[in-house]
Amino acid sequence: MNTAQARNSWTPTERRRVAAAAARASIALRERSGREVPQWIRDAAAGRPTTPPPEHS
Repeated sequence: MNTAQARNSWTPTERRRVAAAAARASIALRERSGREVPQWIRDAAAGRPTTPPPEHS
């Protein structure tokens, strides 16, 4: 099995679990450095649906 095949075999549940873990790590890093944590990141960590803010140009 190559990398592309392995990546395509992830289920939506696994993707949500990995996204939540990444959000928790982001929160920990931001809090440790004293930076504000946006609500959408906290929502992602809790497994709630999110819509990140638009990118700033």
